[in-house]
Amino acid sequence: MQRVLRFLLIALFFNTLLLAKSSESCYSVQLKSFVIKDSSNYDFESHGYPESCKLISFTNINAVRCGCFEKYYEAKQESQKFLGSYPEAKIVSTYKYRFAKNKSLPKIEEFVKLSKESVVEVREEKSPITEVKEQQDPQQITQASEEVPQKSEAENIFNQINIRGSFALAAQAYLIAPTDKHAQNFTASAELESVYNQDDFQAVAKLTAQQDYYDFQKSPDTNERSFIRLDELYGKYNFDDEQIMFGKNIRFWGALEARNITDTFNSDDLRADPFYKDKLGSWNAAFTHYTQAGEFSAIIKLYEQEREIAAFAYVYYYFPATVSVPALNAALPLKYVNTLDTEESSTRPSIYLKYAATADSEYALDYAVIFENGYDSQRYYTQTLSPDASYLMTNENAYLVNKLTTFNTLVLGATLYKLEAVYTDVLDDKVISDYFHLGLGLEHTVGEFYEGADLGLIAEYYSYSVLENNKRNDLELFEVFQNDLFLGSRYSFNDGSDASVVGGVIFDLDYDEQVYYLEYETRIADIFKLNFDYRYVEPSKNDATAFYLMGRHQRVSFKAGYYF
Repeated sequence: MQRVLRFLLIALFFNTLLLAKSSESCYSVQLKSFVIKDSSNYDFESHGYPESCKLISFTNINAVRCGCFEKYYEAKQESQKFLGSYPEAKIVSTYKYRFAKNKSLPKIEEFVKLSKESVVEVREEKSPITEVKEQQDPQQITQASEEVPQKSEAENIFNQINIRGSFALAAQAYLIAPTDKHAQNFTASAELESVYNQDDFQAVAKLTAQQDYYDFQKSPDTNERSFIRLDELYGKYNFDDEQIMFGKNIRFWGALEARNITDTFNSDDLRADPFYKDKLGSWNAAFTHYTQAGEFSAIIKLYEQEREIAAFAYVYYYFPATVSVPALNAALPLKYVNTLDTEESSTRPSIYLKYAATADSEYALDYAVIFENGYDSQRYYTQTLSPDASYLMTNENAYLVNKLTTFNTLVLGATLYKLEAVYTDVLDDKVISDYFHLGLGLEHTVGEFYEGADLGLIAEYYSYSVLENNKRNDLELFEVFQNDLFLGSRYSFNDGSDASVVGGVIFDLDYDEQVYYLEYETRIADIFKLNFDYRYVEPSKNDATAFYLMGRHQRVSFKAGYYF
């Protein structure tokens, strides 16, 4: 395993050198990519893409790309304009000839005729500004000229602020769940994000709020899942080839479908639905340098934060109500305490060095390599007796590591290949071992499977291995993707509503567990989204896995959201 990972990482570094942008290429903003048998069947005009965009056809994939910039920084600035409407927009390298304009001249007779018509129009058409001035006296003109700049300045400031958000209601019914847990749940959530742009400066603020039904009712068995959370509050400034950033934000690192084992910069919120990603913002500072082939970033995470957890009545609270204490010959209640024990201070910074790039070739390749020195994203729990010996307390522990991470995607024909890999060298912790975590995946797309819809066939494999047997293993760390196979599919209707169905099953090959799921999502009138999902968990019968502690589980969920 070590040799395989070393080989993959060395190969990635060689790719970095070999795939540098040449003088024949430029940087573009890619809004989307897709596999389609005949690009002529794709109605590019009907989608209303910006004028700078073109549909580019490769031998194995088609892409919508906008602009042709000499500097990576210029393309990065352009991409900021598209993030609201195209959240998956990214920077790619493109050969310049793909954006070359047709330079053929019109025939001389047409040119002369066109010139005469243009001259006549210019002479005969009276300027609207001239007409207005003829109807006003000099005093009115002076007043208007003084008022217009003030109004324009106010409008410009307002136009530089972009506000977007959402409000959603989710209802869940737990058809199979422990009897001492709630049999259903209702959750209201809202997000509000404000983005301010002024030349090369951008400031972002994002709030998230969640209200649980049982918390709202103030019942004795509340779920303790309600909060108002500041997820992002940061500013960044762009130079010619660099960018600096400071504040609180969320970074996504990953490529796989079932789980992103490399998406570890931000911690998960333990009060959220565990089947959906909900990250906590982290305070950090970053410096990014844009190279010819991609970008290099140095990131300093400034603080390792504590985490709240839902109450026992919530179905996704995994700890047991009581724990046997042999020394006292009694079973005591177990309570979670949100105190984080760290190997050093919680303000000890974690340092990340990241290089990411995209190659422009007949095969679309995205790759990233990250080195970290700091606190690991994986945490472990310890139990201590309360001062009055009436209950047990459990809390999280964080330890220091050197970590090497990579995530990559490669398109060959109609197949997307994915790789996520992590090697962690644990520094001087007595209970946690060095470990490997590997995720391999592929998604093959059958274009125009039925009435213009696409069918994606997905397969992924996950492996987790500790290197020291005398320390905590995957069961004690609640690692659920330690030797798992995911088989699934994605059906995209391509009907203009972003409707899709994703489903599959995850097989745990060590502990004989299965997780089945089916999810449907669609958009209505660009502002409403509907989501339906079904989950069934068959836990291990003999091993104390995380799903074993949760118990056999079946649920249906419906979520409706309004987006503005």
